[in-house]
Amino acid sequence: MAITVIVIAILLVLLIYGLMDPATAPFPKCPFYTFTGLKCPGCGSQRAVHQLLHLNIAQAFRYNACLVAFIPIMLFLIAAQFLRGRYPRLHAAAYNPILSWTIVAVILLWFLIRNIFGW
Repeated sequence: MAITVIVIAILLVLLIYGLMDPATAPFPKCPFYTFTGLKCPGCGSQRAVHQLLHLNIAQAFRYNACLVAFIPIMLFLIAAQFLRGRYPRLHAAAYNPILSWTIVAVILLWFLIRNIFGW
């Protein structure tokens, strides 16, 4: 039951982002950016999701390159979670500390690069 609710919620959010452009619609603004003037690692994600839903990958990459680059990794992690009973070694590889800390390091690096170079 819980998975059904989650899937329906995700589909509803994707429908909203597909129909409404966050660049022009009254979507919530990033509070971190509002208060600090710095772009958080997630800044531009709403616009990037909208562009991805319209298959504008280059524009989505311009809005948030980290989000676009991490989509295959997120899909891998989700697949490893769902297949953990059948492929326990895949699950162990996906959820090891080295990969987790590498993801954290890349996100922090993205935060620094986008604020230093204005991406």
